[in-house]
Amino acid sequence: MSHVFLEMTMTVDGFTAAPGVSIEHPLGIEGERVHEWLFGTGTGDQPRERAMFNPGYGTDGAADAAPDEIDRSVAARMFDTTGAFVMGRRTFDVGEGPWGDESTFEGRPCFVVTNRPREPFVRGGSHFEFVTGGVAEAVARASEAAHAASVCILGGADVARQALAAELVAEVRLHLVPVLLGEGSRLFPEERTERVELEPLGVEQGARATHLRYRVVRGD
Repeated sequence: MSHVFLEMTMTVDGFTAAPGVSIEHPLGIEGERVHEWLFGTGTGDQPRERAMFNPGYGTDGAADAAPDEIDRSVAARMFDTTGAFVMGRRTFDVGEGPWGDESTFEGRPCFVVTNRPREPFVRGGSHFEFVTGGVAEAVARASEAAHAASVCILGGADVARQALAAELVAEVRLHLVPVLLGEGSRLFPEERTERVELEPLGVEQGARATHLRYRVVRGD
């Protein structure tokens, strides 16, 4: 199976979105702050370039990179070795409109975990398939489509937890946003979950987020 990594942004108090996630409010009501490091604005009134839509921009790990450049470089790395994406149905539903016909996923195939079947289609150069057999099947199909490249799990939070519980994830990339939302969608709820050991691989301080990388430690 391909190298599988989980890519998630959350607030300091553990939320991936504000309350009220919907088609009209993809990140919840006034939840744009959560992904500001990807889609936020720059200083003053000048709009900041959308890093996720411009994966060619990066600092190539330059030690003297400015914090804003670090945010952009980290966003670009999502595409460096990725051959396919996996996401949950809510992530797809709220993202389909904003993505439009843009090449959001740079032509990589996308596999949507869902219990509501839908015919495959192509948009923005990416082939979208809807998988009703669970996250393990979605990751397996994405791995096959990736042709030895990595598979990126974008979320949402429920799919992320399922993938971790099923021991499908080799690497976790967390982008920690310096804000306390107080409520919303938690990445890791307080309910009991299986213990997962993580080995730190790196940390970078951007202008709008702290970027953490961990290897998932497997037992013998």
